[in-house]
Amino acid sequence: MLAKIIAILVLPPVSLLLLAALGTLMARRWWGKGLLILSLLSLWLLALSPVRDMLSRPLEYADPALNIADALPHDAAIVVPGGGLYERAPEYQGQNLPSDDGLHRVLLAADLSLQHGLPIYASGGVTMMTASEESEAAVIRRWLLRFGVADALIHLEASSRTTMENARYIAAQLKAAGIQRVVLVTNAWHMPRARWCFEQQGLQVIAAPTAYITQQTPYSIRDFLPSTGVLDDSRKALHEYLGLLWYRWLYHDGASSSA
Repeated sequence: MLAKIIAILVLPPVSLLLLAALGTLMARRWWGKGLLILSLLSLWLLALSPVRDMLSRPLEYADPALNIADALPHDAAIVVPGGGLYERAPEYQGQNLPSDDGLHRVLLAADLSLQHGLPIYASGGVTMMTASEESEAAVIRRWLLRFGVADALIHLEASSRTTMENARYIAAQLKAAGIQRVVLVTNAWHMPRARWCFEQQGLQVIAAPTAYITQQTPYSIRDFLPSTGVLDDSRKALHEYLGLLWYRWLYHDGASSSA
């Protein structure tokens, strides 16, 4: 929990808004004016599609996209970590759904399982910053069933709260089942960190990235105007760079943490 709060504070937009506030308070000094200009300019740039893409492209294209028709090892398992919840959806009588990010993962995992007959291991406990008492894994299972995946092919890990815990707890289940290869389904921008975590458990990883945020079409004039959605995408990319550095420092010797 502490690590997540720190991340919120050091990443945009909160960090830049705090800098802007400090700059405003110290506007009579030259460095105060500089802080104000720097923070507002950074917010503007991070809200532009080309800048977002400069940040996201190295993350998202570290692994090629996996076509669902591509041949996969028959002894592999599909792993889908939770990606957050859309809680108490009014249009579904108050049921929890996977978040936008999570739903992309679930849909691709379902398609891969239906295409290749592979089992799915859904991972995710009760999230730390939510009012829900239902685990992400349970929500994923419900929607995998809805998408047509056989119940016998779905396995749950409902205790993890971080990407490293996803990897550790799922790896224990997989190794007990004699499975060494996984098709890892997660957001393209999250794939480098997730892949690293699973490889640290001695698993062979086939990347199946989804939900790319890097723009796939030519830029137009509006892409050079700021957008709150693009700003959020830039925050996700920066969060992943920070997460990669943090994980590689924290877990370089196998140390455990709740980060």
